[in-house]
Amino acid sequence: MLLVLDGRLELLVEGIEVAVETGEMYRVPAGARHAVGPGSRGTLVIVEEPGA
Repeated sequence: MLLVLDGRLELLVEGIEVAVETGEMYRVPAGARHAVGPGSRGTLVIVEEPGA
């Protein structure tokens, strides 16, 4: 899980562009190819789920 505390996170998940705004969460499926894209800024918390 990715939680954006402030700013905006631009992600590329399995070839799909995803924008996550302040206060939003995004769950990256286990094993999915993902990367942070240009234009991302702010503070991010990463929460790992056990067994996920």
